[in-house]
Amino acid sequence: METAADSREYRVVFFCPASNARLERLEVPVRRLLSRIQAPPAELAPLTEAGALTEAGWQVYLVRSLTERSAAQAMAAYVSEATCALAAEVDAEVLGLYVDVSGDSARICRCGPEDGPETFAGRRQAALNRTSEWLEVAPASLSALFQLDPPDAEYEPDADDRFVEEKLREARTLMERYRTAK
Repeated sequence: METAADSREYRVVFFCPASNARLERLEVPVRRLLSRIQAPPAELAPLTEAGALTEAGWQVYLVRSLTERSAAQAMAAYVSEATCALAAEVDAEVLGLYVDVSGDSARICRCGPEDGPETFAGRRQAALNRTSEWLEVAPASLSALFQLDPPDAEYEPDADDRFVEEKLREARTLMERYRTAK
């Protein structure tokens, strides 16, 4: 039997270009996924307090659980699938972010309508830093969304973080070579 998880402890957020983001188009693939994975009921809710993110051209949507059981926790393993489904639906790049607010983990995925997903998983602060880099916004604007402490200006990536960063750079280089060779 699945244990109940407080829905406030987990967050799944999607960042869509404001010009392409229409709630009625985004709800369909999210509801389809929630039904398929038998997740608790949820809705996709626009976050109007996104401030700097909205100014940067992003519309932010939160998967809001309708019960105390967390739909966001159930979606954790499906962030990439949901992000790519949304990217195909809006025909634009979408970024999905799962955050365990009480723990120290997060998972992100960036996907374009015709591109494969680019993902990152790890400690929450490293994932928020990567998300802010991909969205081209200040890390503090993301921390505010999750009501987390602002990022530590003194944060230094450890050996694992540096290894992952290097592999991602190599993968981006190879992907660019592949795309230009088409």
